[in-house]
Amino acid sequence: QSTIDDTDAKPRHSKARVIAAIAKVDLEDGQWEELPGMLQQAATSQQVRHREVGIYIIFTLLEAMPDIFQENMTQMLTLFNRTVQDPESVEVRINTMLALSELAMVLDTDEDMKSLKSFQDTIPHMVKILQHCIETDDEEHAMQAFDVFNKLLSYESAFLNTHFGDLLHFFMQVSANTEVDEDVRSQALSFLMQAARYRKLKVQSLKAGEQMTTMCIQIATELEELPSEEDEVSPARSALGLLDILSESLPPSQVAVPLLKAIGPYVQNPDPSHRRAGILALGMCVEGAPDFIATQLKEILPLVLHLLEDQNSGVRSAALNGVARLADDLAEDMSKEHARLIPALIKNFDLALQAMRSAQPSSKEYELNSHILKASCMAVDSLIEGFDQEDASKYVNELVPRFAMLVEHQDHRVQMAAVSAIGSIAAGAEEAFKPYFEKSMQTLGKFISIKDDEDELELRSIAIDALGKVAGAVGAEAFQQFVQPLMHSSEEGLHLDNQRLKETSYILWSTLARVYEENFDAFLPGVVKALLDCLEQEETDSEVQLGAEASDLVGQEVTIAGKKIKVAGAGGVVEGAEGGDEEEDDLVQELMEGDEDDDDWDDLGAVTGVAMEKEIAVEVLGDVLTHTKSKYLPYMQKTVEVVLPLLDHSYEGVRKSAVGTMWRAYACLWGLAEDGGMQKWQPGLPLKVKPSADLEKLGDLVMKGSLALWEEEMDRYLT
Repeated sequence: QSTIDDTDAKPRHSKARVIAAIAKVDLEDGQWEELPGMLQQAATSQQVRHREVGIYIIFTLLEAMPDIFQENMTQMLTLFNRTVQDPESVEVRINTMLALSELAMVLDTDEDMKSLKSFQDTIPHMVKILQHCIETDDEEHAMQAFDVFNKLLSYESAFLNTHFGDLLHFFMQVSANTEVDEDVRSQALSFLMQAARYRKLKVQSLKAGEQMTTMCIQIATELEELPSEEDEVSPARSALGLLDILSESLPPSQVAVPLLKAIGPYVQNPDPSHRRAGILALGMCVEGAPDFIATQLKEILPLVLHLLEDQNSGVRSAALNGVARLADDLAEDMSKEHARLIPALIKNFDLALQAMRSAQPSSKEYELNSHILKASCMAVDSLIEGFDQEDASKYVNELVPRFAMLVEHQDHRVQMAAVSAIGSIAAGAEEAFKPYFEKSMQTLGKFISIKDDEDELELRSIAIDALGKVAGAVGAEAFQQFVQPLMHSSEEGLHLDNQRLKETSYILWSTLARVYEENFDAFLPGVVKALLDCLEQEETDSEVQLGAEASDLVGQEVTIAGKKIKVAGAGGVVEGAEGGDEEEDDLVQELMEGDEDDDDWDDLGAVTGVAMEKEIAVEVLGDVLTHTKSKYLPYMQKTVEVVLPLLDHSYEGVRKSAVGTMWRAYACLWGLAEDGGMQKWQPGLPLKVKPSADLEKLGDLVMKGSLALWEEEMDRYLT
């Protein structure tokens, strides 16, 4: 009673939390049975303060024990349908929303259709609450309302399905409204991002992609000329992020096609902010629809080249960003235009360098031109990946000296871009890079031991990666004196608590194993241990199984390299992989009409950092064993034991790398057997060459594991 009568909100909330904590204990012990009735009475009181306290305590109780009102679901939803429309108190309305988001966790959408319908009836009222908070600049309550919608989006799709189209329309209106607070608009865009990612079939069936795409381009015109920090949230940056997700989640007909139609007027607009928005929007759609964008390059490239010549430096900077994004996914296609692209990139580089020399270091002009230097390096870095050696060699003398000037730049982001580009040029040009080898080693070598802060660790990672590429370019003999310090740096990097540096170390080992082959054996003990330790890391839901096709292999002993190994069992479940022809409207409709909606697609879940690290580690293991050959035999037993169960890892990237590594292990052992006198393999059936018993057993193991994948995978690149 004292809580209900308290006039100060903060003490009321504190007391409510105490009541909830006590109630959690008492109700579980069968005591304080009159409390729910008291709370319902308070929540429907004629006094506003009583209603506020009653609903808040109900919310805190649901938060602590969601199933507390499960037996009274109908009664609670009747109450919430009333309090969500409270005419006097936004506190009552918002706390009702919060309570509903907790109650949803225990509502059975399959069995209790009446309660589901009652819950769905509250959604329009929730929208009105959020709209009111936005119109009255009530940011605190608006953010709470956004949290509720985001929660519901992550729950069963049935909660929002009935009103999903209206919700998308409302959040698009908020996102596009420049009179609304930027944080609120960014929250609305965040909801649309999650909707496109986790309810993509629903979004597709509503054909909302085109409207969202054109909205995003318009919002992108608000982007400031000077690029902001990577982690700074704004409506314009969020809109570009939404475009990225849309292009990945929806078919080109709903995103890439309308975007290409829409950007024409933008890139020809006299306002530079529109020209920037056009090319930036295009760049964001490449990764999600590379095949379609590749078919449109003949129309896109003249537009890009035109913007690289723009009088406005901000537009040129955006065009450089566009080149980098296009080349990231279409390097070979873009490389065909190297004769026009590289001179344009060099021209932008030179203009920016010249402008910086006459500008004050703290001025906007200096910062913008500094960004152009970085963007030029990044564009070359991406483009050069698609060049053949002959074409890459043509530009070494023009590019390397220019980028070398930036290695000591005061902005570490410019430094990293330059260092990375030098590494890529070396990898592409190979022999033609040798005149710059010694100088590059002196310049880049000093970065492999820096570790004072995160910026230095990031630069160190880029430098190690670049030096690995240099090693591949100049060959084993020339690089010999640098191997030991580089390996020492990479091994130290595993213990510096930096994910990127750790993964860079793995990739370096792959490169050096390729360069030195069996002469890499001195480093194998540390390398293999680190990679296997990585693969044996614990991660949530990471236990795996071989699948039905290979279940009979679990527990069997197999002899490899003269040693017996036991195949580990597993308990994970393949979640499925994205795929299928999303462009077929009838398929979409069929899926949308099913009881499960798109939940099966949406349950794929986020990929953990550990899973991505394992993907790289298992791929590197395959590289190392392939190139070190007989020197790897002492480690083959443990490798097979650890890698084989990963064929059924929940993340498709790990599965793909694992199946590749297992076949490479088989090929490695076969090659060694041939070197040892076994007759070389000959095509045709029946088998003309019978492998040894251990090879045959390993082959059976790998084949059955692969067939299990083949049956379940939808990713054609994996199978």
